Amino acid sequence: MLLAYVDDSGSHVGERRLFLAGYILEEDRWQSFNLDWLAALKEGKSLASLHMTQSFNGWTHDERAAKLRRLAGVIKKYRPTSVEVSLSTRDFREILAPNSPHDLRHPYFSCFYSLMITAARLVHQLELRGPINFVFDTQGNVGTEAAVWYEPMRQMQAEHIQALLGIAPVFRNDDDEPGLQAADMLAWHRRLLVEPNCTDAQRAFADSMIFTHAAAEIPKEMLAAWAGHFASLPDIEDTKGKRGSVTKTVARVLGAVPREDALSILKDLDRQTRRLRWLKAFLIRIGLHRMWKRISKCPVRFR
Repeated sequence: MLLAYVDDSGSHVGERRLFLAGYILEEDRWQSFNLDWLAALKEGKSLASLHMTQSFNGWTHDERAAKLRRLAGVIKKYRPTSVEVSLSTRDFREILAPNSPHDLRHPYFSCFYSLMITAARLVHQLELRGPINFVFDTQGNVGTEAAVWYEPMRQMQAEHIQALLGIAPVFRNDDDEPGLQAADMLAWHRRLLVEPNCTDAQRAFADSMIFTHAAAEIPKEMLAAWAGHFASLPDIEDTKGKRGSVTKTVARVLGAVPREDALSILKDLDRQTRRLRWLKAFLIRIGLHRMWKRISKCPVRFR
């Protein structure tokens, strides 16, 4: 069993990008990693936990550098497999967000699923024994809503990728998870590489934290293709506002059916929704508004 810890980092200068990055190790090796990480945090000037944007307030440059070197030494000892995914948040806002359904409106959603698929492909290429279970840093509603779609997404992949994607991802507080703190350190440094003020020393340090590594970018062309697909869907405008959200409905449906039936049930729901959309338009066109109101209150049934 493999366990992946994943965190995010966003750039606010230069080309604004969202990065998700994480480390993958066998579950039992994470236990030893955690002990070594906690010991490194306590050595010298102590930290209770690592947060790259918060932990070093009031520290000198040398104190901060020494602590990061010590923590990087722990990562180097275990040499975990690593993966990163990024996209331009500017391109996302300009190209995809205006055409996106409400439930896909945040760039985190795209990176979230791209990272898991990239990780599975890398593990398959390396012939490592899976599956991979994923632990993400807490993201509030954005993460919870993204995770709802995990099982249908998993079933849409090729069989060898499906087999490597484990149980539904979970979200944890990085104060309690050394693996998430290491992922935070990785994501922060991978993001730093694209910023104009990145120094040669910082670049070398960032590269020292990766060993077997896969990096994927969601390019502008892919965002444009997704936007074109959404724009071609009938009644897409009805899904863009908050009232167009279907996440809660999908969560209820998936919670009531066996895991292996998730994708077929959603496809059935989609077919019924398309028929009802046509029926609604027809009845309203011929003036039977009240009949549509009665039909719309009937429960949806699945085959």
